Amino acid sequence: MNMPRGTLARAIYTKFHNDFYLDKYDTKLWYTVNTDPQFAYRTTFVPFEQPDDATLEWLEHAKNSSTNIYKHIWHALARQFLQFFMTQTDINGFLKRGSMFILSEHQFAILLKEGGFDSQRYDMVRFVDIGAGDGEISAVLLKALRLSNPDVIIDAYATEASWTMRERLKKMNFKVLERLDEVSNAQFVSCLNVLDRCIDPIQLLEDIHTILAPNGRCVIALVLPYMHYVESNSSHMPIRPLMNHWPGKAKQYSFESEAAIFFRVLENVGFRIESWTKAPYLCEGDLRQSYYWLIDLVVVVSKIS
Repeated sequence: MNMPRGTLARAIYTKFHNDFYLDKYDTKLWYTVNTDPQFAYRTTFVPFEQPDDATLEWLEHAKNSSTNIYKHIWHALARQFLQFFMTQTDINGFLKRGSMFILSEHQFAILLKEGGFDSQRYDMVRFVDIGAGDGEISAVLLKALRLSNPDVIIDAYATEASWTMRERLKKMNFKVLERLDEVSNAQFVSCLNVLDRCIDPIQLLEDIHTILAPNGRCVIALVLPYMHYVESNSSHMPIRPLMNHWPGKAKQYSFESEAAIFFRVLENVGFRIESWTKAPYLCEGDLRQSYYWLIDLVVVVSKIS
């Protein structure tokens, strides 16, 4: 079959073929790891063998949303104009596009429970979401915290660089912080897919260690293979990388090997690995494809006093 002429026709043609591939893709691969008996962190691995109902519902919503051709044309035109004075993140927040998904509330709740966090222990939980984005995943985490204790009071804080995203977080009743040191003794902290986008990831980990309560837990997500990109500076490079093998040996390690390298970084900062899993970092699609994904390492850590 010949490629059709015209930009829109080509995009629709490409989307048809890309979505056909998505329908045939084995999504169990998103969660599969090779935990060799000699792997030091094997005992803390929490398996999620396949997408659960909530994940499948999100995927179906993404597919349905991607069929709105007029919305995607509007987004494409708006991006061409807005890119001259807004970052891509600000544009996404302004257009309310590109929502993300990692784990469902039930999957997060299981991972947290295996990591030693149970909201039943608390009347109130101070929750800090670092780089919360549009708050969609933050809302999932809030639901996860309330699964075992529906009556728990959650004092919710967030940090976010994008001004458009901050406005959305405020509407969700998050107290938006300018600096992490404005809060302390947080029982629960999340830092999802931020470390590879911030200017000094080691300093951020040290700051998390400082604000985390002695018996608290932090859930961290990191895309592997590790690649660093800083949106806010001209070089797009961090002051110091999260892991020293980047960029010279980027993409040369297996998921499990690079996960172990990251775990040692966390331990050197003063964290204990309580539980971890592998999951897709899903993003809503566009005219070319219904959704996109990267692979996330999701780990729950505690603070070594």
